[in-house]
Amino acid sequence: MPEKIISYIGFALRARKVKLGVNAAETAKIGAIKLLVLCSTASENTVKDAKSLAKKHGAKIVLSRQIPVEEIVHKENCKLIALLDGQLSKAILNNLNEHFVILEAEF
Repeated sequence: MPEKIISYIGFALRARKVKLGVNAAETAKIGAIKLLVLCSTASENTVKDAKSLAKKHGAKIVLSRQIPVEEIVHKENCKLIALLDGQLSKAILNNLNEHFVILEAEF
């Protein structure tokens, strides 16, 4: 059910517990990012930056396979969501399905 994960991301947006895009995510304090949601249409550089951020913050990366991230957050050309809320991140990880999969488990 992608609706559940999209709802959790919506809750995080409403609570202002997200950073949208690579540049915004890089401004987060070390350890603040709990989960990264990456679009399947992201460029190689964005994927490389996301992996670097995940390593720096100890976060996991979830790949959105069928639903573009820009449609989830309603922001044009957005390819990365950095979630700052631990509980919502855990809820997303517990509800993964064929639409959202873990890109890399650990670094």
